[in-house]
Amino acid sequence: MRTLRYLLPSALLTVLFLAAGCGKEEDGPSATDVQFEVPATMDIDYEASEISFRVQFSKPPLQSDQIVLAASGNASYTCAITSVTDKRFYVDISHLWSGQLASGSYNVYHQRGTAKTLKGTTRITIRYSQGGTEISPAEGSTVYGQVACGGKGVPGVVVSDGIEVVKTDADGVYQLASGKKHGYVFMSVPSGYEPLQEGILPKFHTQLSKSAGVAERVDFLLKEAPGQENHTVLLFGDMHLARRTNDQAQFRTFVADVNSYVASHTGKIYGLTLGDMTWDLYWVTNNYSYKEYLTDANGIKDLAVWHTIGNHDHSMYYMGDFDTVKEYKELIAPTYYSFNIGGVHYVVLDDVECTNSTPTTDSNGNACYERTYNANLVQEQLAWLRKDLAEVPASTPLVVTMHIQLYNNSGTTRLSNASAFINILKPYTQVQLFTAHTHTVYNHDHLAADHFYEHNAGAVCGTWWWSAYETPGVHIGQDGSPAGYTILDVKGTDFQWQYKATGSDTGYQFRTYDRNQILLTAADYVPDGGATYQADFKPGIWGTASSANEVYINVWNYDPSWTIEVTEGGKALTATQVTVLDPLHLVAYTAKRLNKKAKATFATESNYHTFKVTASGPATTLDIKVTDRFGNTYTETMTRPKSFTTDIYKK
Repeated sequence: MRTLRYLLPSALLTVLFLAAGCGKEEDGPSATDVQFEVPATMDIDYEASEISFRVQFSKPPLQSDQIVLAASGNASYTCAITSVTDKRFYVDISHLWSGQLASGSYNVYHQRGTAKTLKGTTRITIRYSQGGTEISPAEGSTVYGQVACGGKGVPGVVVSDGIEVVKTDADGVYQLASGKKHGYVFMSVPSGYEPLQEGILPKFHTQLSKSAGVAERVDFLLKEAPGQENHTVLLFGDMHLARRTNDQAQFRTFVADVNSYVASHTGKIYGLTLGDMTWDLYWVTNNYSYKEYLTDANGIKDLAVWHTIGNHDHSMYYMGDFDTVKEYKELIAPTYYSFNIGGVHYVVLDDVECTNSTPTTDSNGNACYERTYNANLVQEQLAWLRKDLAEVPASTPLVVTMHIQLYNNSGTTRLSNASAFINILKPYTQVQLFTAHTHTVYNHDHLAADHFYEHNAGAVCGTWWWSAYETPGVHIGQDGSPAGYTILDVKGTDFQWQYKATGSDTGYQFRTYDRNQILLTAADYVPDGGATYQADFKPGIWGTASSANEVYINVWNYDPSWTIEVTEGGKALTATQVTVLDPLHLVAYTAKRLNKKAKATFATESNYHTFKVTASGPATTLDIKVTDRFGNTYTETMTRPKSFTTDIYKK
């Protein structure tokens, strides 16, 4: 172990805490009277055993006290004080090199017992050795450093500032002529490695601290990660945590589900969000933003979670596009970046172009802007994407994520520059594109023509957490798909996927309805809504009685490669794809809101993944077999008549 080699004395932040009327303890000052300088920046050699702080006014801490380093992502590290003099004291950090301490901003606390006092903030930069030789910036380089693993530089690692893209040399050293527009630098984590991790966050990017023309060093540390060729990624669509509708308690159920799945899984497994982790409307009014999200999300254990930004992760308190993501970039991740796992290149994009310009106020009267945006990949991002992919052979399969869908459910394009985006991806033999935003589940298979498959991958929050708030146990989206997440299994360069409903195993892939038993009228389901809200209840086909012996099967993750087989007493029935509203969502959410004389803001939507069969009578038994594109089968023996109540569908 090495001791701290670099401790910059300049620009010291002195935070003095004087306790009026507190006398000095016999063996040192009271906890509130301890005084020391916290440097604005600290350069620390990797695996240094100690750091030190200069004591002020001969008021050092006790050796039995502790120093706490609290990172921006809510992780905090408690360190013992090893020795104390009247002028300086030393703090043990040797235990922080097992994948914890990383470059970044830290609050420094003095702790005695349960009392903890903030003393200042410092920016820690971890420096990794290059065979004992100092690294200097090349001519024109403004950001430089080394990517290292096990004390050795890692060659060929892509490093970027979001505009320029370079690779490390044979010693793992990179030189970047950066204008520092985005204020960060990140590495595209290479295959066979993983970055350090802080809670659920992979530490692959670092905020820059010096002006554009001043060179600064940023090093990155990797750890070896064998066995990535076969791996699993869990994809989490819209979470919309906002401290409302009992969402945090409902989210804990999701966390428990993920933890259970991860614990039972063998092999490498990772997480990747699809945007809208938060809800900008409630950042201030409900005091729930990125930091609070990380506190809740850090309940997920043993899983590094990469992040995609959504429209609700952009701030409504700034104009335009660039400033709306400043805090996101500091606390979560760059808005676009790439990384590699096994034989797959992953690309995370931001297809939300904010156009905020009209002043308004939030519900607390704070000044903000009307939140407006385009579904668009700005040209600067497309230029970066071309540079990033220039380092990736066309035979490498891609997994690409962005929040807003490329294609709508109906098949029309949603992204304004869809053609340009598709043309960039087209040279690659296989692209799996994962999007969210709609809170529904649907798929578009364009592998044959354009080499990509889009998964619009549902929502963790279902109907913004409303359906289970109104009808506990029924947690679904507007198309009737259950709230949940997608499991992507990668074997070499082959992909398989399943949608997993929160609280259910992967065998739960469809839901059945006996049409004869369903009559949804405003009089029955919106009795207290009054004429106006009753008129807003529009249940479609379910609003009239039927004795046609029809059975409806909602197969939420359907694509044309699936088969739907239904038999009645051994006789095959024809399954016809229909466009219809999901009746369970109608009664679990839409009717419940209208009955309270409240607008059903997220009303039931028609879906394209429901199938209809006609039985021979009202009391027959149907054997239903659904087979996905990978040969997995899901079955139900449906005994009819099958009653329709929310209780029988609760999970």
